[in-house]
Amino acid sequence: MLTHYRKNQRKIAMGLLSFHENLKDQQHLLKEIDTYEADERYQLYCYYDESSDNVQGVIGISQLDNNELMLHDISLNPSYRGEGISMLMMEELQALHPDQKIIGTPATSAFLAKWQEHR
Repeated sequence: MLTHYRKNQRKIAMGLLSFHENLKDQQHLLKEIDTYEADERYQLYCYYDESSDNVQGVIGISQLDNNELMLHDISLNPSYRGEGISMLMMEELQALHPDQKIIGTPATSAFLAKWQEHR
């Protein structure tokens, strides 16, 4: 289940985002999380299994002007990888924004192509 990120989840979200190669540096990581908190065009979601309180992953997007969402970040706790959770996260994201097309960044476009094939 995707839920909107709350500031009390900052450490969890930062931990999950730190798995990204370009966010290993703490300054970049802080800048990224600050952007999600300060810019209303950016949204960060946490993904929970309905039977648990543990955050299994995060997904970050920005709203573009032309009915498109830009997928910036998707990250899973390593212990949940390989279970298809990232595909579920994307399906829920699309359900939350049914009239918008999701596009990728250079860092997320390969994953996005895999998700679109999966659909």
